[in-house]
Formats: sequence, structure tokens, C-alpha cells
Amino acid sequence: MNPLVREDVIEEREFQTEIAGKATEGNTLVILPTATGKTIIGALAASHFLYNYAEKKFLMMAPTKPLVEQHRDTFLNVLKLRPEDVQVLTGELDPDYRLHLWNDENLRAYFATPQVVRNDCELGLDLKPFSFLIFDECHRAKKKYAYTEVAEAYVESSPYPMILGLTASPGADERTIRDVSDSLYAEHVEARTKDDPDVAPYVNEIEVERKFVKLPDSHKSVKKKLESMLKWRLERLYEAGILERNPNYAYKGDLLEAGHDIRYRMQLRQLDIEAAPLKKHMVTWSCALTVWHAQDLLESQGPYSLRRFVERSRKSGKKSHEMVISEMEKRGILEDLESLGRHPKVEAAKGAVLDKIDEDPSAKAIIFTEYRDTASHLTSELEDLGIPAARFVGQADKEGDPGLSQDEQAELLEDLRVGDLKVLVATSVGEEGLDVPSVDLVVFYEPVPSGVRYIQRKGRTGRKSEGEALILVTEETHDEAYLEVSERRRKRMKTVVEGLNSELKPLVRKGPRPERNPMPERIIAEAEEYSPEVEEESEAEILVSERTKPSDLAEERREYLESRREKEFTRREREAAKRALEKVLDSGLDGLTVEELEGDLNEEFSNEGIVKAAVDRLKDEDQVRVEGNKILSRGAARAEGQAYPDDEIHEIFVEKVRQGRAVVEVDGKWRAILAPEEYEGPRNLIKKGKRFKAVSDLYSEDGKFRVWIKDVVGK
Repeated sequence: MNPLVREDVIEEREFQTEIAGKATEGNTLVILPTATGKTIIGALAASHFLYNYAEKKFLMMAPTKPLVEQHRDTFLNVLKLRPEDVQVLTGELDPDYRLHLWNDENLRAYFATPQVVRNDCELGLDLKPFSFLIFDECHRAKKKYAYTEVAEAYVESSPYPMILGLTASPGADERTIRDVSDSLYAEHVEARTKDDPDVAPYVNEIEVERKFVKLPDSHKSVKKKLESMLKWRLERLYEAGILERNPNYAYKGDLLEAGHDIRYRMQLRQLDIEAAPLKKHMVTWSCALTVWHAQDLLESQGPYSLRRFVERSRKSGKKSHEMVISEMEKRGILEDLESLGRHPKVEAAKGAVLDKIDEDPSAKAIIFTEYRDTASHLTSELEDLGIPAARFVGQADKEGDPGLSQDEQAELLEDLRVGDLKVLVATSVGEEGLDVPSVDLVVFYEPVPSGVRYIQRKGRTGRKSEGEALILVTEETHDEAYLEVSERRRKRMKTVVEGLNSELKPLVRKGPRPERNPMPERIIAEAEEYSPEVEEESEAEILVSERTKPSDLAEERREYLESRREKEFTRREREAAKRALEKVLDSGLDGLTVEELEGDLNEEFSNEGIVKAAVDRLKDEDQVRVEGNKILSRGAARAEGQAYPDDEIHEIFVEKVRQGRAVVEVDGKWRAILAPEEYEGPRNLIKKGKRFKAVSDLYSEDGKFRVWIKDVVGK
């Protein structure tokens, strides 16, 4: 066992040790069922690099701040790390301060969101000092998601990059899975299922039930009217050659593809007369998509969500919405909607929750739904039954529907964890990226066609004990098609993953593996002071839930260090700003290039974050101006723009500083009084012995010679 691993905190699981070992040999993509300890594998692999390369740094990324902090806590418990070795970086911190922390030689283990890492790379972060990077929820590493750009920056800057990707679900199709492996420069895949003999003993069974409900006749009547509205539009698009599939067999994906085709054709048509027919088809297409959505809401969600959609469509101002609502009104659909009762799924979901609570009064559940309106409706229905429930949605406000802040989300999750809430009704935000506690029942209010999302939803149960998942399906609707697609994609995912290793090739690295330089025993011993308290039967807690809290001593130390780091940064920033201003003033009317200034200060302060913060401070205070690539004092910039006459620029020498005034020598000839209210320049120049040039007015008042300094232009 690695000297950094706390043996009294985790039990050894052979498959975790084996996979972690492979991750130290080459870039590895790990695919494991939920609740099998992916974070523990990451910690075991990281311990190899942290221990053997003491001068190097380590970084683990996760999509959200709560998950980042959760990983930080797990690492502090699993590995012998001191609080001063570890740093969390999220978007809540100022970018300049983050750059300072990245460059802090005392920090070794970083936990950050990928967006922060990508943004900081653009600001100058160099990933060369990092021996190992972990990408959690790495199925996101595709297209333009931040993970792909971070991996690329790392491979470009590091002579010997080592990458570990962790996920329960890499993708639904061959192209997506290959995109993920390519984006992370994977050289090897370690995949396990719950049925593999080395994993099976540690995986709790999840009983999955598919419950089919029939759409009431009253709903079917409205459905037929919507189908009629949709059909003639699809036929028109098909006749125009825009919709490729026969309307009788077309799916939403075919309709979306038709929209892409119309836009592409419009880009090729330069004249309005050529684009006019396409614009007409675009209106037809947009209306068809609106009707499709309305029909989907009726079939899968229920009248409540459809009525809410109609209300928003009336206010949207979109032409397609106006046309569709008008036709729905003429066909009597809006009137029918008012008399429709609940969708049978509502009763099925409520019944499943009630049965589970009757079976076990301490049981908790999550109901997943695609739509916020449905989440609101179900939450209200559960509360009417006396069941403590809450709607759990994302942070964004949508069309007058307020989101939840991260703090509000965390509060709800804690309420569920301690039992103050029995049910969360969640949209996709609850599927991944948050520290969602394990529950006894997961209800899919509708099937999801994505294999990835199916795995993420189902994985919210069965973490500590056997769990149940219930998928609600409306017969003879799109629900059945989505259910079939989801199951087909999961089977295809397994096949693609199994064949991936035979095709992956080693990464050609630019340098040799670094020479080992083990972490000093003294530092490891210091980390022992922050060992977590291990309670009875808690050895497997980390492995099962991947959620722990550091010891109180470690938490106190972390808070103290964060406060001290912030104060030290502010102090050094002020000092750097002072030095920067002196250098800019020394340059006079010529100014300095930004690179020259930052280069000079980097030599002195050895921290790019502090230097950038200092320059930003001076710009915010309007003490310097940046024009192109040149940085000038405010006075020099004004002088350049206003062409001050030579007789307005004087050399000032500070002879004495008294309370309420200073005595200065002007041009080596005259003594003058300088009052605070008549000085417009950096305050640190008003010190005995300081000399500078300034745009000044000289005048006499009450028999005394005075100077009014309007701008400092140099030294």
C-alpha cells in the first residue's frame, strides 16, 4: 500500500487497486457502475504521483462546485495530505487570485471545475508542473466542453502527461465513446459491470420495474387532434424534400434534422427571392416542432404541463406559437384541455412513493422528470398527501420560473439526507454533478432515450443497500420508443467499450517519465495529525457513498489557511501595484509594453497572478492606462492625447510633508505649497525625497507660492 494511503479508513478492494495501478502506467479511461468507488480509484492512483514526485502537482476536475468539494473531502480522508497541501478552485474566486494559487509552491493537490481550468489556461496557467490529471464524469469530454480543451493544453505543455478519466457511462454510440477516449488521449480502458466477479460483491441490486399506463380516452381525443395538426405539416415538408423520412414513420430527430437542412439551404441562398420559399418552409417546420412538443407533453407529462406551455406560448411573441395556438383554439383543443383530469402517471408516481414509505417509514425517493412544470405539479400533489417534498431544479431562471442557487440546492440535499424531506422531484440537474444522497426509490416519470442519463438516474439508488427504480411509460406513445432506444443504446455502449482497447494506441510523449523524488516522511507524519475519526462500521463508508467530511481539526486548519492566503495575496498585490506604478512612472511619456512590465515584476514577485492583479488594480484606480500593448501612467496617457505645452509640465521634488500640506521644489527653482485637494496623482509619491514630473499650474495666493498638480506624467 502506498505510504500516503490511510489504511484504517478504507478496505482494500482488489479491482480498485488493480485499476489504480493501470492508471499509473498510461492514460486510462475507467468505466464502472455507480457506487463502486471511482473516486477511491482516483485517490489511489493520485497517491502514486503525489508520493513519488514530490515537486510535482496534481489536479482533479469535476463539473460542479459541490462535487469538487466532495472530492476534496474524500481525498483528505483517504490520503495523508495536510490542509495546506490542498486547494479548491471555482469560479467564485477572482481569476488573478486563482493564478496566484496555481503558482503557489506550497500547494500540491488541486480540485477545480473544468471551466475554471480552461479559463485560467487562457489567462496564462501552465499545466507543465502537473504530473497527473483526473477528469471525473468524463463522458462530458466531447465537442467544445472544457474537458477537451484542458486535456489538449495539458498534453501540449507537459513532457509526460498522465490522464485518468472516470465515468459510469461514456456514451450511447460508437462515435460518442470514441470522441471521449480521443479527447482524453486514452491509451487503455478499464471497464467493469455489476456482473463482473470482482465487482459483484460490492454492488447492491437495483430492481428495475417498467410500469405501463394507458392514456385515458379523453386524452386520446385531444391527441388525435394534435396528430392531425402535425401530420399535414410533416407531409408538406416531405413533399418539399426537406423531411427525408415518410411522415408516418418520422421521429423528432428527423424533424430536427430537417430544421438543420432548411438553415443550411438558406445560407446558400443570397437573394431574398431565392430564400422566400425556404422562409415559408421554416415557418411550417417551426409550427410542426411546436405541435410535436405539445403532443409529447400531453402523452408523457399530462394536461397540467401542456396548459402551462400554452400559457407561455401566448406570451412568447413567436409567429409559430401564435399560429399553433390559434389552430388549437379553432379545433377546440384549448377548451378540451380545461376539462381533462390528471395524467395516470401522476397517480402511479404518488402510489409508488406511498407504497415505499408504508413499507419503510424512513425511506426516501427521487422522482426524475424532464420538465419543471411537471416537477412543480408532482411536488404539489405529494405535499397534498402530507409527504415532505421539494422541487429540485437548476440555477437558471426560465421564463419567469426561478431557479435554485447552489446554496439552495445544497440545503435541499441536506434536508433529504437527514430526513426532513422524503422526496425530491428533480429535473436533469439531479442526475449528475451534485452530491445527491442515496435513496431507496428512483422514479423515472418518463423514459429517457439517452443511455448515459438512464445510468445516472438509476445510480441515485442502491448505493448503501438494495434499491428500486420505476420507469413510467404511457402505452402507444413516444414513451415506448424512448424506452426501446434507451435499452438499445445501453447494449451498444457495452459492445463498443469491449472492443475499444484493441484500437487504442500509446500516446507519443515529448519527454521521459520524471525521475522519482519521494515525499519527505516529515510531511507525511504531519498529515497524520489530521486523520479522520473512524467510527464503528464506517470503514466502507467512503467506498459506498464517496461522501465524507474531514476531521474538525483539518477543517479549522483549512479555513485558517484560506483566510491567511487571501490576506497575503492582498498584501503582495498592493506591494506589486506600488512597484508597478513606480516602473510606469519611470518610463515617462514613452511608457512600457505590458510584457516588459509583467516580466520585470515576475522576476521580483515570482507569481503571475499577483502581477496581473496589481496591474488590474492600477487600471481600476485609473492610475495607468493600457493603449494597445503599451502601458502608461494616467498623466502620460493624457499628455499624449492632449499634447500639453512644455511650460505646463514641471519637475516636482518633495522637500517636506506636513499635516495638511507638503512643501515641494518646482523645477529646482521655486518652493511651493501643495495642498491635498490640489493633488491628482498617486498618493505614494507624496513622500520626502520623491521626484516626478507632473502637469501643474503655478500661482500665488495670500503672498504664498502654490502648485496645483493635475497629472503625474513620469519620474
